[in-house]
Amino acid sequence: MKTLQTSVVASAALAMGRAFVVSRAVDSVAHIKGTEEEEQELFTNALSVSRAQIESLATDSDIFAAHLEMIDDDMLSESVLSKIAEGESACEATAAAAEQMVAMFEAIDDEYLAARAADIKDIFARISANLSGGVQNPFEGVEQGDIVVAEEIYPSDMALLDLSKIGGFVTAQGSATSHFSIIARNHSLAAVVGLGEQVGQINSGDTLIVDGYQAVVVVEPDETTVNSYLNRKLQEQNLHNEQQAVAAMAVSYRGQSVTVTANAGSVEEVERAIAAGADGIGLFRSEFIYMQSNSEPTEEEQYRVYSAAVRACQGKPLTIRTLDIGGDKEVPYLGLPKEENPFLGWRAIRISLDCKEMFCRQLRAILRASAEGDVRVMFPMIVDVAELETAKSLLEECKEQLKAEGVAYDENIKVGVMIETPAAVLIAEQLAERCDFFSIGTNDLVQYIMAADRANVKVAHLYNPYSDAVVRALTMIITAANSAGIECSMCGELASDSNATEMLISARLRKFSVNIGAIASVKYTISKL
Repeated sequence: MKTLQTSVVASAALAMGRAFVVSRAVDSVAHIKGTEEEEQELFTNALSVSRAQIESLATDSDIFAAHLEMIDDDMLSESVLSKIAEGESACEATAAAAEQMVAMFEAIDDEYLAARAADIKDIFARISANLSGGVQNPFEGVEQGDIVVAEEIYPSDMALLDLSKIGGFVTAQGSATSHFSIIARNHSLAAVVGLGEQVGQINSGDTLIVDGYQAVVVVEPDETTVNSYLNRKLQEQNLHNEQQAVAAMAVSYRGQSVTVTANAGSVEEVERAIAAGADGIGLFRSEFIYMQSNSEPTEEEQYRVYSAAVRACQGKPLTIRTLDIGGDKEVPYLGLPKEENPFLGWRAIRISLDCKEMFCRQLRAILRASAEGDVRVMFPMIVDVAELETAKSLLEECKEQLKAEGVAYDENIKVGVMIETPAAVLIAEQLAERCDFFSIGTNDLVQYIMAADRANVKVAHLYNPYSDAVVRALTMIITAANSAGIECSMCGELASDSNATEMLISARLRKFSVNIGAIASVKYTISKL
């Protein structure tokens, strides 16, 4: 028996099954390097075939819609063609460009964007496969209950897998924020990622226990370990059944209604959240519309997305956060400057207020969508009253424009503020007088209060959402909102942690906005308080 462990909790669930070790070997076609023009043509053809494949997949998934934007990016094709011009074959140039672009993404000081390196690998792997004879299915032969073991699982792999057959996943690479990890969590599949070279100790056919709660994999477990697993699995299933029974219900605490909404970044995620029992969408991340495009999305393009999200909410509220990007989030067409300290730099509402025309295009799109359902607008990274007043003034200007054009919108659309900086905490009472709701963004708030980058292992122990300083700040925010008679929600990771639910309820928080996979567990926890 061998025990393998990592520190990354990707998908908290249990599984036991036979290891299916993935081989990425491709049957390559013998190829004699041709002229520069011939190699360019080979690459261009492979790119065209890859794009058509992704376009087909994109009709059913926003993940592949993002891939479609990436493969159309001139930087991708130019990086390969320039290497061909330097004398490399199409295959060599594609491999070199892939390595270069993946390294660039992995170096970005942002957890979400760094995780997109897997998407780049996925796209280049598809192009390389089409250069070498076509995309193969590395999962052929997977049987019911198998544990898929791989160097890495790409988003496009999920289209090749019947997830109803999979017991769980084990990978050498990956992060908790990768598309694969998100999909595993949303399907309640056990996953342990980031095992590195330890994966080499697993052979096809080995019996594995995957403990996604502890990020542990047991290879060839003994009888005692198997019996322990079976007992835990039975307990997990019983708890899951109880949680699912509560998911679609309204929950309350001592007679007071408690709302559990969800965080979403696409219409597809809105649909999944509502189906999972969410009471609405407490955070719709509008920046993904910008990040998945080669140019600023037009007002009409944004309106179509927001309108579709409203319909997907089925009458439940939709809170749209305005553009939240910064120096650490690469949006090439906006020409954002490289900054030494991006988390303290030009980001979120600061960019919107400096780029008023772009901001107004977004506000107009949000307002237009508000005519179709319960839409709220929320401003991120507010640090003083003047910022909020300026943003509200621009919103009023957009209302007047639409009114003059005869375009419908909700004249009483609710306006909210993200509380995610110490400055906002200290002026929470003044902000509460000027808006309709708060949403606490604990991810940034904890970083700023503790002066600790959660992605920096040297100070990770300081990133503690349960510290006295953070708890006191949360209490101040909730008290200010309650005193002003406005709604207060929490949309950071802490809201999704059912271990924190009782503490937050005791602090008088009555609205949670959580990850889709946490809807049932948080509702269940509240129902038992």
